[in-house]
Amino acid sequence: MSLSTCLMMRLASIRRSNVYLLWEVGKAPDFILEIGSPSTARNDLVGKRELYADIGVSEYWRYDSTGGDIYGESLVGESLIADEYRRIDMRYESNGRIWAHSEALNLDLWWIDGELRFWDCQAESWLLTIEEEHARAEEERADRIEAESRAEAAEAQLRILRARLAEMGEPE
Repeated sequence: MSLSTCLMMRLASIRRSNVYLLWEVGKAPDFILEIGSPSTARNDLVGKRELYADIGVSEYWRYDSTGGDIYGESLVGESLIADEYRRIDMRYESNGRIWAHSEALNLDLWWIDGELRFWDCQAESWLLTIEEEHARAEEERADRIEAESRAEAAEAQLRILRARLAEMGEPE
């Protein structure tokens, strides 16, 4: 079975149940991100962390939009080394931004004023947020409608010019 076929089967299994079943997918995820919630924080910090280490999740990240009220820190990344999680060195900017690199994603994760952002080092650009994706899609849609409108106007103008030429007896 090819690698792409195997990957497609794994993705189909996840989509079908909206749950990651290790025994169906065949391997642990390389990256997990917990989003801070007061109701799940204790389990995220202890139970899940231990479980993810046991099953071999390469990187375990926790994002706290409150700036640390839930997890005690805004953003924490840990990498699995010899069956133990070790903290990924976080960088703290003077403007309050916090970030570190995820080897699993090959992206930098940033905490910026409570928002989680992803920086693509290779493309040297931010991944778009859902809102930005929607805005870009709407812009593209508006541009497409405008281009179609201009094309229709040009075609109408061309029909008029052809009709005038025909009235004058000129060949097109």
